[in-house]
Amino acid sequence: MADFADSDFLYFDPETRAVIGPVQWTTTGNVQPLEKPTSPDEGNDRRRRGKRRKECYLWGSYRSLKHLYNLEGKRTREEQTQSLDEVMTRAMREPYWD
Repeated sequence: MADFADSDFLYFDPETRAVIGPVQWTTTGNVQPLEKPTSPDEGNDRRRRGKRRKECYLWGSYRSLKHLYNLEGKRTREEQTQSLDEVMTRAMREPYWD
């Protein structure tokens, strides 16, 4: 990932955890929304009535996105894979109050 300053405003995709690019501004000073590309499979849903809402990428400062989505540092917490029986036997051997 490219290095950005904390004050840079960027578009962000939370599904892939990737920075898309810098935010584009309109002439009035508002953010221009960047629409997500739609796949052809999503358009052929017969059960759905009405128009489908356009999805846009999130945007924010690099500092806020970095803190919300852990862009730098540890990626995710690792899941504990111990079964209940293993945990109970360890708890019986090593109580926390000793």
